[in-house]
Amino acid sequence: LAGGVVPLTAAPVAAAPNGAPAGYPMWESGLRTEVARLLRENSADVMDELARRFEAAVIREALDFTRGRKVEAAERLGIGRNTITRKIQELHLEP
Repeated sequence: LAGGVVPLTAAPVAAAPNGAPAGYPMWESGLRTEVARLLRENSADVMDELARRFEAAVIREALDFTRGRKVEAAERLGIGRNTITRKIQELHLEP
């Protein structure tokens, strides 16, 4: 694919750590591992923290893919241009 981007459906399948069902993509297994770590550490607001990190990763990747074109990135993500602009500010993703 263009830009070396690999779709999530093509992600290699991990060996199901943490009791994850066989066939889980690696990123989902990694997410389960991170959730378990945060819970063990008694971290506060695990859901909010992971949601922020997820949004930041998705938006960063979309901006990289579109070479910084916010409107195109927003369209590809299925969100509005005002939403992506607000999220970029909230998540401190400005260069």
